[in-house]
Amino acid sequence: MVSVIIPIYNVEKYLRECVDSVLAQTYTDLEIILVDDGSPDNCGSICDEYAASDKRVKVIHKVNGGLSDARNAGLDIAVGEYIYFVDSDDSIKPETIEHLVSHLEHEAAEIVCFNAETIYEDFEDKEYTEDLVKKRMYCTGSGAKLLLSQKKNGDFFACAWLHLFRRDFIEKYKLRFLKGIMHEDELFSAIAYIKADRVSYLNEALYVRRLRAGSLMSEKDTSRSVNGLAACIVGYTDEIKKHAKGADERKALLYMTDCHANLMMLKFANLEKSEKQLSIPEIKKAARGLSPFRYTGCRKTKLKLNHPQFYCLARELLLPIRKIKAKE
Repeated sequence: MVSVIIPIYNVEKYLRECVDSVLAQTYTDLEIILVDDGSPDNCGSICDEYAASDKRVKVIHKVNGGLSDARNAGLDIAVGEYIYFVDSDDSIKPETIEHLVSHLEHEAAEIVCFNAETIYEDFEDKEYTEDLVKKRMYCTGSGAKLLLSQKKNGDFFACAWLHLFRRDFIEKYKLRFLKGIMHEDELFSAIAYIKADRVSYLNEALYVRRLRAGSLMSEKDTSRSVNGLAACIVGYTDEIKKHAKGADERKALLYMTDCHANLMMLKFANLEKSEKQLSIPEIKKAARGLSPFRYTGCRKTKLKLNHPQFYCLARELLLPIRKIKAKE
């Protein structure tokens, strides 16, 4: 059985399309867990309709706690051999779960990752495009090695809905999403890769991702986004301590930490002054997490994190010079 967990909040317009795409799967041994996360619209009633019409559907009605909390609520009651997440404004192709289960079993993996196609619906940022198809092929193997390789190639898509997991693997390591942050998938998926002996890649675009007005993707350069990346860094550094120097797990997590630190500081530089004040304590917390580690380039990263305001000033002064040099 596959437990499909769908967190739901304020998506009445898209919910039926999403759930119908799961019910239409060619793989029918499903447990479909609809988590109504205190949705203020008619989503709760729609969930109950589906539960009344199909015995595979279970509904959780809960007080709003955010995406991570809703997914965790689904994980807590799931009984399937496999776990799959779908976002409630997206959909999946009819053969998605069949292909994923078949591939995961054939490769004897704990996790299988795959690709998605993206559709745009009144998305505010006309310049933003998203490509969720990996540029290279990857052999099944150590999750830590695959994480590092994919991240260096720009092919690591952390989205939970681009992975099928074995439930016994998730429960063995007590994997759960960190509540109350943005970028929760970046932390959850990276730690899952680190724990996995075998991760496999299926080169098929089986998920249909919708970018729409009002989605979390619209909230790019905010203190919430910066704070979420800082929380990921803290999570990575906590995990790094569990692995020996030179270990693949350590190398992969240090690389992830550096990438997130640079992205976080770029976002921080774009914040309004009042929002910067909200993020400085979280950036300092990330800096403390990174302080025990030594690796190539860490001095520069630590300097940015320990002195965020100085970083912004230096960047402001150096940016015009860089632009002149680029033109030359």
